[in-house]
Amino acid sequence: MVDFDGTLIASDSLVESLVALLKRQPWCVLLLPVWALKGKVALKAEIAKRVHLRVETLPYRADLIDHLRAEREAGRMLVLATAAHHSIADAVAAHLKIFDDVLATDGQINTKGTAKRDALVERFGMRGFDYIGDHRADVPVWGASRVAHVAGGRRGLPELAHRAGASLGQPFVSAGPGLRIWLRAIRVHQWVKNLLLFVPMVMAHRLDARTALTVAAGFLAFSLLASGTYLINDLLDLDADRKHPSKRSRPFASGQIPLTQGIVAALLLIVAGFGLGTILGTRPLVYLLLYFVVTIAYSLRLKYHPILDVVALAFLYTLRILAGGAAADVRISQWLFQFSVFLFLSLALVKRYSELHRIQTEGDGDRSARGYRPADLTIVSQFGICAGLIAGLVLALYVNGPDVQLLYPKPHVLWAVCPVFVYWIVRVWLIAGRGGMNEDPILFAFRDRTSYLAGLAILIVMFLAMLPHVS
Repeated sequence: MVDFDGTLIASDSLVESLVALLKRQPWCVLLLPVWALKGKVALKAEIAKRVHLRVETLPYRADLIDHLRAEREAGRMLVLATAAHHSIADAVAAHLKIFDDVLATDGQINTKGTAKRDALVERFGMRGFDYIGDHRADVPVWGASRVAHVAGGRRGLPELAHRAGASLGQPFVSAGPGLRIWLRAIRVHQWVKNLLLFVPMVMAHRLDARTALTVAAGFLAFSLLASGTYLINDLLDLDADRKHPSKRSRPFASGQIPLTQGIVAALLLIVAGFGLGTILGTRPLVYLLLYFVVTIAYSLRLKYHPILDVVALAFLYTLRILAGGAAADVRISQWLFQFSVFLFLSLALVKRYSELHRIQTEGDGDRSARGYRPADLTIVSQFGICAGLIAGLVLALYVNGPDVQLLYPKPHVLWAVCPVFVYWIVRVWLIAGRGGMNEDPILFAFRDRTSYLAGLAILIVMFLAMLPHVS
């Protein structure tokens, strides 16, 4: 007898179904309390009516599957005994083709704990079966079984199973999520994008400690909020990530982190981000709220609509600049705003172009990348290169504008920034065109030696333009 949630798979089918439902029909969140009041059986039935879980991509425990196949070859009867809805259990049995029978939640009984024990004892008798489970709710079942096999990583379960009266069998242990896995899940490396909050402060030469501390608090608020939204995005993208060659190893898709823990962590991070934002004042808090709303809209809908997706990404990057200006109490010039919009639009298109290029290279012309097709490569690259060059033009106009005269004694020196920037943006597109852009272009810039040299050259030019004696 084998349990399903947490045992046969390193996940929970009810939570997976619930997340899938809220992704497709977000308004159903209002109906959940009504369904829950009717009981667990009714809740599972209502969700099952609206969601058909893709059991083929679930994170099955390979070692347990191998053990079950060996037992079946030895002539033992295998029963999938789970509290999951019968529609899910039947689909799993049909997919794996190793079970002789299925015991699952139907329209009357939630087959969990004592209910599962009673059903198994009625059919096989006391001590007439072995049972593999992973939860304290399985203790009553172990108490009626001959041999107790424990799966998962919960501490103390083997002792509880033994005390219940069963002999201990083979463990199928998996370690719980460590710090490294959690850091991967919240994508700490993506926090570098929030360094954009410091741009207005630097451009306005507001380098005092008080301003820096305020912007640093904004950086932390955006980082916490971003990590919370990354968790939500990964929860919503479980099915797509499991079919992706690299994303299937993400902590939620692979089952390394329980979905319930991910939901709790996302809520805590979001609350912490907004809590810190309240200290910064009204304007930064408004930008935080706008960032959150657009990010959730992007995760739910916008990323599946061509052009709208890259516009949303460009807006989210530009929003960080606006938030940095609000935190530092610095007015964002129209030049900086326009430059940011076109630059980040170009970089967002680099990301989409790289995805399309990978699909075309793999030779799977029928696949699409969030609404795009491999045939769209040319238009995407043209659009992106033009946006990048327009950003260079805005930069040139800024260098020749009146705002520069107030900040730099020798503004003509800043003209040297323009060719450096144009070189960098064209190089990014050249690398993407050759299939070498395998990550977010912002993260690429923080890992690319040439990008650091270009950034250093720009800083040197800005410093020279600030020296009155330079001619």
